[in-house]
Amino acid sequence: MDISNTSRRTFIKQCVIGGVAVYSAPLLWEMSRANASIVSPELAAQWQTQINGQSKPKFRNDGIAKVTGQKVYGRDYRAMDMAGWPKQQGYAFILRAADASHVYQGFSLDHLPASAKPYKVITAADLIRDKVKLPEFYGDNMLLPEGQTADYLGHAVAILLFDSFPAFKQAKSLLQFDNTLLRFGEKTPFVSDTKDPYASWRLIRVEGENGAREDTYSPLHDGLFFPSVKHHKPVWSGDANAQGSVSERGLYYAGEIEKQIASAKADQQWQVLEREYRTQIIDPMMMEPEAFNGWFDAASQTFHTVITSQSPQDFQEMAVHMLSSGPLAGKVKHLVVHSPYIGGGFGAKDHSIFPYYGVLAAIYATGPVRLANDRFEQFQSGLKRHPFTMKSRLAVDKATLKIQALTSQMTVDGGGRVNFSPSVTSVGATAIQSIYYTPRNDIIATAYASRNPDAGSMRGYGTLQSMTAMEGMIHEMAAELDVDPFKLRAANVMESGQRNTQGAIPNGTLRYREMLDMAEQDPVWQNRAANKTRYEAKYPGMRYGVGFGIATKDYGTGAAAPSAAVRLSKDGKITLDIGFIEMGTGTQTSQAVIVSDALGNFAHEVNLAKIDIWDAMQLVQTDNPYIISQQRQDEMTANPRWTPVKAMASSASMSAYYQSHVTRIAAEIIYRHGLWPAAVSIWNELYFNTPMGATNLNHARDGRWVDGKLTAMGFPPLAIDILAKRAHDMGLVVGVMGHAFNRWAWAEADFEILGTKERIALDALALQYGQSNQYHGNAARQASMNSNGYHLIDRQAMRYPKAELNNAMVTYYAPCATLVEVAVNEGNGEVTLLSSHTWLEAGKVIVNELVEGQIQGGLAMGIGHALHEELPPFEAGAGNGTWNLNRYKVPLARHVGVWSQRHTILAPLSETDPNRGIAEVVMIPVVSALVEAVYQATAVRFYELPITAKKIKEAMA
Repeated sequence: MDISNTSRRTFIKQCVIGGVAVYSAPLLWEMSRANASIVSPELAAQWQTQINGQSKPKFRNDGIAKVTGQKVYGRDYRAMDMAGWPKQQGYAFILRAADASHVYQGFSLDHLPASAKPYKVITAADLIRDKVKLPEFYGDNMLLPEGQTADYLGHAVAILLFDSFPAFKQAKSLLQFDNTLLRFGEKTPFVSDTKDPYASWRLIRVEGENGAREDTYSPLHDGLFFPSVKHHKPVWSGDANAQGSVSERGLYYAGEIEKQIASAKADQQWQVLEREYRTQIIDPMMMEPEAFNGWFDAASQTFHTVITSQSPQDFQEMAVHMLSSGPLAGKVKHLVVHSPYIGGGFGAKDHSIFPYYGVLAAIYATGPVRLANDRFEQFQSGLKRHPFTMKSRLAVDKATLKIQALTSQMTVDGGGRVNFSPSVTSVGATAIQSIYYTPRNDIIATAYASRNPDAGSMRGYGTLQSMTAMEGMIHEMAAELDVDPFKLRAANVMESGQRNTQGAIPNGTLRYREMLDMAEQDPVWQNRAANKTRYEAKYPGMRYGVGFGIATKDYGTGAAAPSAAVRLSKDGKITLDIGFIEMGTGTQTSQAVIVSDALGNFAHEVNLAKIDIWDAMQLVQTDNPYIISQQRQDEMTANPRWTPVKAMASSASMSAYYQSHVTRIAAEIIYRHGLWPAAVSIWNELYFNTPMGATNLNHARDGRWVDGKLTAMGFPPLAIDILAKRAHDMGLVVGVMGHAFNRWAWAEADFEILGTKERIALDALALQYGQSNQYHGNAARQASMNSNGYHLIDRQAMRYPKAELNNAMVTYYAPCATLVEVAVNEGNGEVTLLSSHTWLEAGKVIVNELVEGQIQGGLAMGIGHALHEELPPFEAGAGNGTWNLNRYKVPLARHVGVWSQRHTILAPLSETDPNRGIAEVVMIPVVSALVEAVYQATAVRFYELPITAKKIKEAMA
């Protein structure tokens, strides 16, 4: 079998993992082919236009595909759609335990009719016998063995394989809600009660004598320390010693903070507010539940997969390791990973365990097998947003209104498997500070296992939970001090150059005060008292309230590693390859636009989810980037092929800043070393008396793109197709592949390009040159392109950000504020959103309409979290398998004030402002604004989310 045919490509590159050649096929139905087959090129090209000499998108890059039905999601593919696959599609169904308190004792399928019998039942006994191992990231017990208690509700116990849809459908209808199918024995303790915490973090900071710009003690200044564990609980024990180890000093300063709060409270110098806040379990509720299709072709020893994952790079590697043992050990020579459009993600398709159950099904299947969650199954087994319990304390000086101390103890429910709970917990801890400067803080956050379904990297990533609590404390503190909440905020707003709770200085200018001033002047806020009187008089039985919230969300992981490849064809077509997945954030469109900064035109084709092409850079990764020592990093940096991280998963707030960075650099290199010298060559040749003098066209920065054409210093504008042909003819740079690394700062290295050494914020670079016999040195350049068609440039003077920057934890932020006015029905407790206004600082906006779409989507998600969406914990919750949209309430159009939404996107300070990651922050202040608005309407404070109509009605009764 021709492997290239399986991805519908004439050429496909490969990488090798553990002796298995891995092939990635990003889009099954490629955009260019879909457009060519259904839509005229003229219509397909209409997604962009020229306005005042600048390229502008008219609609999304994938807009034509969406409205013509060509945007097909991974969930939609069957075996018959896959070239080279058998046409007969098989199906898999997972049996799950909805009991985590009794010993599981097996099941029987004897009652199934013959027409509904599975041809294979995969159980834990098969996995044990065949030595099949789940990737280490997910732990063990992939299938629950008989004689054990389920680790969590929804724990998979068996996979049933069927060779036809009728058999599968009949069996599923008989089995899915059969509470007597699985047998259980004696009652046992919960397995989660016997597990140590997933992670525990502590952030202690005391500002220095000179105030906010230095530290006496902080994680960045002194380092992090961790607790011992006794009886499955963290214990922060040890000697408190100001001159001792990092932990001893930390405990000393934590003790000092306690003493200062107690003393100042007793002296009535500080107002101290102590409250407990709780957030709920949320389901991501993306429109497309998870799905997988797979087939092992024994004849060619090829394992084919179609996945719906935000992290296909990780799946590719983990799947190979999973295939290295078990029935197919040594039999798989090739792994093909198709990564189509995944639909919504919201983080829940990032490192989900689901695809590995698909791999398991395909290992034992006799043909292609499809595993696809319906909505009940997605609720039961999909990743959730972590519920937080926060016992927090805020101390404010009564005379100055300045925050003096912030302490918090956060308990985070991570569910049955660890997933990203440690990271979410740390980010939640770092985020509670929000936009406020705190001179002293002691923040403890611990993630525990539970019998709830797994929780993962759902949008907000812990910050939604903790910053909502902080805004609640600010609102209530203002009321206790009897001051305007904007006055309290203004007294404590963090200024540029001040340090966060970890002791790190946030990058760039902080425009929080500017946003506060704008919001305070909004007529809804200024006229709130008069509006309340007028509204409640006009609508008896309705209570009116106005609420405001502000937040600043970190974006990035501290180990971001984007890659991009930009290529310019001889006819001027621009192709961009990136590793990112499109999941509704508009990445495909924004990255197509980004290249126009340097190339004057949008990318004609953007290929997503590229995985294996980056092998041209020959990068290797050896260590965990979060715990690597400086000595080890220095040692490895000497290897020009080493990088701290080879690839990163797609997430909501990573593309605008991180992916754009390397996309932009790649395009700029083509401009400087391809199009600009090509233009100068043409201008010299046709439009200047070169033998008599010089054009003085010495600097690429003099070039300007107007209407998609390049001009400089009055020379005739040249279209990109003309420039591209000359660049190819001259053997100039026409293709650039780059890789970057960011640990709260970009890595940099020197690279020599066509004889010119440049300092570039990349750690790997590979080039392609135009092919032509007109340039006498072209043969040597062509010969140098020997790394998968690229010339791999050896970096020099490599400089990575220091390893200790890991202790900064976060330094990039995007702020957002929301003002809402609501009406609460006294009779039934329902909340009506009358209007909303969002202020967002997004830096330099790439595509304005995409940012507006994020604001609108964030408003809906925030409303859902604050007022509607809730999954009970434990046996009554999603893990019991009975939850669907008939019970899970999401906001509808009537809840989101469709026609009364306003927004203000702050203008960038300059054209050099970064593109900030904003897809998560836009939902966060919505929650605290609604909580406060409900209080202003009802005079009842709520400390547990969501604030449902039932809770409001009961509170007002």
